[in-house]
Amino acid sequence: MKWLNRILGRKELPSTVAFDEIDAWLESASKSLFWDLSRNADRLYEEMRAVSERLEESINILQNAEPDGSMPAHITKIGLQNRDKMVKHLHSLGEKISIPTQTDYRTILSFYKVAASSIELVLGKLSKNIYYVRSLFPDEVKEVTSDLNQLKTILNQLVTPIKGKESRIMSLEQAIELVRDIKDLKSRIDKEREKVCEQEGAYSALKRRIEMEGERLRRIEEGEEWKRFKELEGELSSLEMELNALELEINQLFSPINKALNLLKKRDEAGRYALTPDERRAISSILSSPVQAFDDEEIRGYLLTVKHIIERDASFLKDRRRDKTLRWIDHLLNTGLSSIRGRREILRSRVEELKGELSDLTILEDRKKIEESILSGEGQLIQLQEGIDRSKRYLVSLEEEIRERKELLLEALEGVAGRKIDVKFWFFRC
Repeated sequence: MKWLNRILGRKELPSTVAFDEIDAWLESASKSLFWDLSRNADRLYEEMRAVSERLEESINILQNAEPDGSMPAHITKIGLQNRDKMVKHLHSLGEKISIPTQTDYRTILSFYKVAASSIELVLGKLSKNIYYVRSLFPDEVKEVTSDLNQLKTILNQLVTPIKGKESRIMSLEQAIELVRDIKDLKSRIDKEREKVCEQEGAYSALKRRIEMEGERLRRIEEGEEWKRFKELEGELSSLEMELNALELEINQLFSPINKALNLLKKRDEAGRYALTPDERRAISSILSSPVQAFDDEEIRGYLLTVKHIIERDASFLKDRRRDKTLRWIDHLLNTGLSSIRGRREILRSRVEELKGELSDLTILEDRKKIEESILSGEGQLIQLQEGIDRSKRYLVSLEEEIRERKELLLEALEGVAGRKIDVKFWFFRC
C-alpha cells in the first residue's frame, strides 16, 4: 500500500503561478516533496522519547551499580572514576537533545544536525572511559551503548525521506530566499513609483499654475492700466534725465570759480585771511553743493560777496586768474539764474508728481508678485524634475536587480518542480 499512499499523497504542482500566490505554491511544493516526512517524524519522535527515557534509566542503573568485590582494588578504582565521567557525559547529552514538536523539514534537519553531532561528540568522549567501565559493569554498559545506537538509528530514519532530495531541497531554500528578496524589492519599487507619480502630479500641477500666472501677467501687460503705467514711467525717466542734465550744467557753471573759492577757504582756515561769517557761509555753500546753493534765493548775494572779496584783495590771485574769475562771476550774474532755478523747480515738481502717481498704481506691485510667483515656481519645477530623475535612475537599478532575482527564481523553481514554471508578476503602475 505504500506506493498507493505515495501516489495519493503527492499533488501535481501548477506550471503557472501568480507571484502573489507563490508562497502557497512553495508550501505545496514542500508538502509534495516531504509528504511522508511529517507522519514518519511524529512516529519517530515518539520512539526517540521512549529510547531517551530508557537511556536515562540505563544511565541511572549504571550510576548506582555496585562493582564485583572480587575485582582488584586498583581496577575498581579506575573503573569507578571513569564511570563518573561517563555518566556526566551521558547526562550532558540529554540536556543537549531536545525533541521538537514541529515536523517540517527545516525543523527536522536542524534537529538532526544538533542531535547527531551531540551523540558523536559524546561517543568520542566515552571511548576514553568505556573500556574501564565495561570491565566493572559489562551489562550496564551494554544497555547504555544499545540505547545510544538505537537513538542514532532513529535519527537516520528521521531524515531518510529527505535522502536523495538534497538538490531539490537546496532549490526550495533558494526559491524561498529569492521570493523574500523579490518581495522586498517589489515593495521598494512600488514605493518609488508611487513617489514618482506624486512628483509628476505635483510637477504638472505646478506647471499649470505657472502657465496661469503667465496668462495673468500677459493680461496685465495688455491692459490700459499697464499702458498708463509705462507712459508715466517713460515720462518720469525722460524728465529725470533732463533734470540730471540741468544739474550737471549747474555744476559746470560753477566749476570755473572753484579753484578761487578753495584758495580763499584754505587761507581762512590757515588764518592768513579773515572771512566774515557771511562770506564763509557763501563760499562753503557753493563749494559743498552748487546745485543746493543754486536753490537758495541768496545765490546772487553769495556771488556778489565772493566778487567783492576778490576785488578787495588782489594779493591771493594772480592778475590773469583774478580777471578770469571775476569775468566768470559776472557771467553767472548775467546768466539769468532765476530762470534756470525756475526751470529746475518745474522739472523737480513734475518728477515728484509722477512718482506720486506711479506709487498710487498697484499694478506694478501686482506684476512683481506674479513674476516672483513664476520665478519661485520655476525653481520648484527644477527641484521636482531633479527628484523625478533621481527616482527614475533608482528605479532602473531596482528593476535590474529584481530582473536578476526573477531569473534566479525561475531556475530555482525548475529545480524544485523538475520542469519550467511560469511566474506572473504584477507591479505597481502610475
